Amino acid sequence: MIRHDTELFDRMLAISRAFAGHTETGAAFRATATEIFKLLPHDHIDVAVLLNGGRSHICYETGYQTSWSELALSPPPVELSPVRAVLRGELPYLLSDDALGDERFHFTGAIDEPIFTAKLRSRIVVPMRARGEIIGALNISRHEPGCYTPTDLEIAQHCAEFIAPYIFALIQSEEARRAMMAESDARNREEILRVGASRLTEGMEQERRRIAMDLHDQTLADLARVVRQVSALHRRGMAGVSQLADLEREVVNCLTELRHIVDDMRPSVLELFGLRDAIEAHLNRSVSRATPSIAVRIQDTSEGAADMLSERTLTAIYRIAQEAINNAVKHAMPRRIEVRIESTPSLLKIVVTDDGSGCVQADPQASGGIGHMHTRAALIGAQLRIGRSSRKGGTRVAIDVPLTGETISAGTLPPDAAVAAANAAGRL
Repeated sequence: MIRHDTELFDRMLAISRAFAGHTETGAAFRATATEIFKLLPHDHIDVAVLLNGGRSHICYETGYQTSWSELALSPPPVELSPVRAVLRGELPYLLSDDALGDERFHFTGAIDEPIFTAKLRSRIVVPMRARGEIIGALNISRHEPGCYTPTDLEIAQHCAEFIAPYIFALIQSEEARRAMMAESDARNREEILRVGASRLTEGMEQERRRIAMDLHDQTLADLARVVRQVSALHRRGMAGVSQLADLEREVVNCLTELRHIVDDMRPSVLELFGLRDAIEAHLNRSVSRATPSIAVRIQDTSEGAADMLSERTLTAIYRIAQEAINNAVKHAMPRRIEVRIESTPSLLKIVVTDDGSGCVQADPQASGGIGHMHTRAALIGAQLRIGRSSRKGGTRVAIDVPLTGETISAGTLPPDAAVAAANAAGRL
C-alpha cells in the first residue's frame, strides 16, 4: 500500500483526472473509485451526500450494489443514515474492525441492512467538506474484519478532502439543473392552463349561447304554443278531453326539455346520488335514441372512493366522462360503450371505452371537447390518457385522479384566469 507523500500526490492527480469530463455525480464517483482502490483496496465504496440543507441524503456507490442506491428515488432524513454521526459532525470519523456488531452503525430506524447483506465488516467513514461545511461522507469497506489501520484512515481523509469540492460542484450543478427544469415545467404548465382557461371560458360562452337558442327555439316555442291553445280554449269557454290531453303532453314535453337543460348546466344526479349514478344516467340518456342501438355497461369497484373528492373535482371528472361518452355516441358509431370506476389507495380511476371507429384527434392542446377534457384534468391535478381501446380500433379514455389531497392547479394562475378556469370546469 502506498505511503510516500510523492506517490500519494500522484494518486491524487490521477483521481483529479478521473473526474474530467463527467457531469453526473454517480458516474464521476465511479470513475474515481478505481484510483482510490489503488490507495485503499476495498470491496465496497460509497459517498453519502447531504441534500436540502443537510436534512436528507442520497448515496452513490460502486462495486457491490446495495439498496442504498435506491435512496435517490426518495432521499430519507439524515437521522436514518448509519453514518449520521459523521454527517452531523458529532464524530470526526468512524473506524471499525467489524461494523456488523458496531453499535455506532445500528440504531432504531437505521438504514443498515446493506451492512449485513454485503458483509461490510471493516469500515472507514470520513467527512467530506466544502466551503468549511460537511457536504457528505466517504465510506470505504471490506468483507474481512480488521483490515484498516489509523494510517489507512489518514489516507481516506486525504481522499475525502480532495474529492469533496468536485462532488459538491456536481451536486450543485445537478440541483440547479433540476430547479431550472422544474421552473420550466411550471411555466409551461401555467401557460397551458392559461390557454386552457381561456378556451374553457370561450366554450362556456358558446354553451350559454347554445342553451339560450335551445330555450328560444324549443322550450319558449312550446310554451307559446301552449299559451295559444289555452287562449283558444278560453275563447270557446270549454275544453274537450283530447284537447286537455294535448295540453298535458305539451307541458310535460316542456318540463322534460327544461330538466335536460338544467341537468346539462348542473347535474342534479351527481349532487344527489354521486359520480357512478350520474355517469350511468348520462350514459343511458345518450344512447337512448341511437340507431342502431348501443349496448352499455358500467362497473364500479371503487367502494365509494369518489366521496373523498371535492364537489368541484367530481364535477370536472363527470364532465370529462360526459364528453368521452358524447364523442363516442356522436362520432364513433360504436356497438358498445363501457365505463369502469375503480380505485387504489392513492388514485380514483375512470375508464371509458368503446368499440367504434376510434378517436380522430387526441392532441392535449386541441380546441374543442378533447382540449377541454385535458384542461379540466390539469385543473384538478389528474392525468388524462386518450388512445385506442384495442388493436381493432375503438377509443379508450382513462382518468387518474389523486385521492391524497386536493391538487387543483388553478391556484397557480392569475386570479382572473383561475376563477374563470374553475368556473368553466365546473359548469361546462
